[in-house]
Amino acid sequence: MHRHAANTPPERDSSPPGTAQRRSKRLSNAGFVIRIRGGKTDGSKTASRTMSQPEPAVGDQRRNPKRKAAAPPQSHVLPDNLLEEALKPLTSADIEEWDGWIELESEPAFFNTILKDLGVKDVKVQELFSLDQDSLDFLPKPVYGLIFLFQYAPFHDDNQVEDESGPTTSNACATVALLNIVMNHTAIDLGSELRIFKEATAGMSTAVRGYELGRNKFIRKMHNSFARRMDCLNADLFLENDASDAKSRKRGAASLTASRKKKPKKRHSSDYGYHFIAYVPSGGFVWELDGLRGNPQKLGSFDGDGWTNLARPQIEARMLQYEENQISFNLLSLCQSPLQKNKKSVLSALTAVRFLDSQAKTQHEDVYTTLVSNSDTQLDPNDPLLLAEYNLKSEDVAKEPPTEVIKARVSKACSISARDAASLRHELVTEARASMGEYRGEAMAAMADEERVAERKKDYGSVLHKWISKLAEKGVLEDIIKMSS
Repeated sequence: MHRHAANTPPERDSSPPGTAQRRSKRLSNAGFVIRIRGGKTDGSKTASRTMSQPEPAVGDQRRNPKRKAAAPPQSHVLPDNLLEEALKPLTSADIEEWDGWIELESEPAFFNTILKDLGVKDVKVQELFSLDQDSLDFLPKPVYGLIFLFQYAPFHDDNQVEDESGPTTSNACATVALLNIVMNHTAIDLGSELRIFKEATAGMSTAVRGYELGRNKFIRKMHNSFARRMDCLNADLFLENDASDAKSRKRGAASLTASRKKKPKKRHSSDYGYHFIAYVPSGGFVWELDGLRGNPQKLGSFDGDGWTNLARPQIEARMLQYEENQISFNLLSLCQSPLQKNKKSVLSALTAVRFLDSQAKTQHEDVYTTLVSNSDTQLDPNDPLLLAEYNLKSEDVAKEPPTEVIKARVSKACSISARDAASLRHELVTEARASMGEYRGEAMAAMADEERVAERKKDYGSVLHKWISKLAEKGVLEDIIKMSS
């Protein structure tokens, strides 16, 4: 997606008479030609866009035999429908072939989709709206890590030196933060692809591992699954401008004499992008993992599950470095997915009801059955439609053994009377329905995330372009511009 300039120096014309005229005729048939010339011998650079024109006549060349013929320019023929081509939605092949990384929003639904597509199981990303310890303690356990988003400014970090060349993998810090967390927990199922990547890069240095991440097509494709064509173009343009600015700064610094050296000016805060860093508990310590640092930073040791009280002061300290009116922060947590936990609760509850029914019917026969049929809390633990809603089968309920607590409760109730057994069933059904409600809530949240992801992946660029074009054709757009001016 980058346009390269030709740097070929001029060569002396040694072609036979008439060759330049024939070459000009071929170029003139190509249509609109962009010609970018650079690297002139006097040190100046020119860039021009011209319609192809015929070469001077052969006779004119004979009048000036020392005239040098320019080398054929490196030209790019642009299609007539250039804007439509630029707005065309990307295909899966386009995304896979592009070697860049798009800038990704800090949206839990997007991160959950990336983790799922990468093959990671039973991990959920959710947003935190408060940094107080009560909110952190309320998170589902275990908490695998925290991801903090802030506007990167090197002058706010005394221990970090800005790299003029930028990070090895630009815009990948969101995925890097995710991987820094999940790959530091042995209890997390990474899936086959990430497991292979982790094993292959285990003995590498941080820099080399980051390089391998940048060239990993599978990880890059999952990250770029949200890419729209304009996202790719903007990412390429940003890298091109950033590289150009870095070269300009280096040339400017080299031109200063020792007596005129000045302290570098701080760039305006709006010049810097946003950056993700991860906080991870591992090996009894809490670590800050920043893709722009060469090494992880150890924050301290912890016991049990209370590691977040070590990360929270670090995050607060970063936030206090910025102005009070700046609210461009975001905090995400990676926890064990409650969906599987809720599914296990539903299975245990249904197993308890099934165990009670088998024991009570054996001891109290029709009396218990009549009491249950007249109850207002009906629940069949063997109903295949009910089980399918929670991704369960009747075999799962039959194989699941009741807990010792349930065995004791059932034994006590059945030994008293059929009415006590029916009363216990009412309690167990109520507990089962509560577990079902929690499962449904998580399942609905997951469906809402899928809808949000589907909307984000839609590319409306070409539709908007056609709509604006129709407005312009009918003269409506001109009227709107006049009214707004």
